[in-house]
Amino acid sequence: MPQGVIVDGMSHAHVCRALGAAAAALTLGCATARPRAAPMPPVVPHAQWEARPRLGHAADATRRNRGAGDSLAFRDLTVTVLGTDVDSTGARPADVARLRLALGGATEERVVREGAAFNWRGFHVAVVAVYGPGELGAGLAALEVATAASLPPHVAASDSAGGAAMRLRIPHRITHVTLHHTGDARPLAPEDDVPAKLRALEAWGARERNWWDVPYHFLLGLDGRIYEGRDFRYAGETNTAYDPRGHFLISVVGNYERQEPTPAQLSAIADLMAWALREFDLPLERIGGHYHYAETGCPGRHLRRPLEDGTLRRMVAERLR
Repeated sequence: MPQGVIVDGMSHAHVCRALGAAAAALTLGCATARPRAAPMPPVVPHAQWEARPRLGHAADATRRNRGAGDSLAFRDLTVTVLGTDVDSTGARPADVARLRLALGGATEERVVREGAAFNWRGFHVAVVAVYGPGELGAGLAALEVATAASLPPHVAASDSAGGAAMRLRIPHRITHVTLHHTGDARPLAPEDDVPAKLRALEAWGARERNWWDVPYHFLLGLDGRIYEGRDFRYAGETNTAYDPRGHFLISVVGNYERQEPTPAQLSAIADLMAWALREFDLPLERIGGHYHYAETGCPGRHLRRPLEDGTLRRMVAERLR
């Protein structure tokens, strides 16, 4: 196996399944084992491009961007964003979120400053960010809610949401395969350093959005090379209000509102989508784009076209035969 390539997922369980299938074939006396349909394509591991290892803590938790009037339900708790505002009473103005908490017959309203956290009836609630006018995600509050018992003690006891190192990894079950683009200011050029762009995305996400890793599970360059992003066992991130839980996120580096995907990129997208559909036992109908779930043009008109005209589904179907 070439050094630096992962072939079949990112967990010991995936390897065990593959070995078990091979052993079963030998037991049945197969002279030649048939290759599995839609194998995992070669992937550049996270460790080969990262500026730092992944951050965050796995927890029984959820995280969403919610606007005024929107609610976040988790377990038996419902958190409703009544509105966002600016508190100018202190030495420095601060963005705040007005929240209503409801659990069983108990309710409480709180005004919570951006970056604050608190415990309420066994839950830990963090207002990770409040995005004001002119900011990406304006009008949304980034909320993180967890069972306090599932958190590391220093997180559960904190009255601060903290930065990327304190973010929670949200476990999920994959039900959709969703295409994005990074939406850079300019198109990706052949001479661009894709790993450097991934490190920049990693740093921006940690600094500006408090993300524990890049927001996507896999990312692609112009040559079709696939880079490992966020561990796909955990939900991705978004600057919009849709729920990324359940979505296997594939992102193409560049701006596909302004540039065409290369044949190598389309082939790699189809390879990765086919593997995901097989791995998670999903139908072709679960392939979509970010724009199917949020008010956005992502992944750009030149990647929406092969989604809408059936090109990608046909390519994926061929790989699954």
